[in-house]
Amino acid sequence: MFAPRTDIRDGIGVLEITGALAYRPDLGDIIFDGVEDSAAVAEAFSSLEANPKVAGIVLNVNSPGGFSVGGAEIADAVFGASKPVVAWTGGMMCSLAYWIGSQADAVVAARSAMIGSIGAYVSLVDFHRMLISAGIEVKVFRNAEGTFKAAGIPGTEIPREHAEEFQRSAQRAFETFRADVLRARPGIGAESMRGQVFDGQQAKQAGLIDAIGGLDYALAVAKHLFARS
Repeated sequence: MFAPRTDIRDGIGVLEITGALAYRPDLGDIIFDGVEDSAAVAEAFSSLEANPKVAGIVLNVNSPGGFSVGGAEIADAVFGASKPVVAWTGGMMCSLAYWIGSQADAVVAARSAMIGSIGAYVSLVDFHRMLISAGIEVKVFRNAEGTFKAAGIPGTEIPREHAEEFQRSAQRAFETFRADVLRARPGIGAESMRGQVFDGQQAKQAGLIDAIGGLDYALAVAKHLFARS
């Protein structure tokens, strides 16, 4: 798999997080869809943290988010890092990417950046009526106890109990997301965690970020945090 790009600038490690995050995606997703391997990001972060030449870390983020599987562990690593971490975006730091970035000691963004989208969802396509109209019916035979086994199989109808379970799944993911954001940034209000996206200035006013600035400013913040530690 392709490793995310890393660099060391005057003692500060820079880790690029670019594209949608997924756990161990296949090669086609990486090459053609620009998907980033969350496991590789976690490994790269650990390598920078363990490097004695690195005094602090800047996450250079441009990502719309991704799958929480594998991503929550990156957030935990950032939150528990032994070295100062600054998250910066000049583009997008949304959804899972914000989940990760919010755990840094400081968050910096360009004025025109897109930040937030705190929320979770489950998406399914219900096309069983189209198949039935074509004379095709998908049948699933499950064990008597397996109420939710094979829920969401393509071509099957989504019954009420399955829809309710998908809703519960989305809610559980959001509550974990929200709890992690609040452990690092307790000042964010519930009104800013409704799935909306903010520009840099709005995000600062809402408490999602600490400052407006470029990558060089984020590097300077990381150096300052290291000098204080």
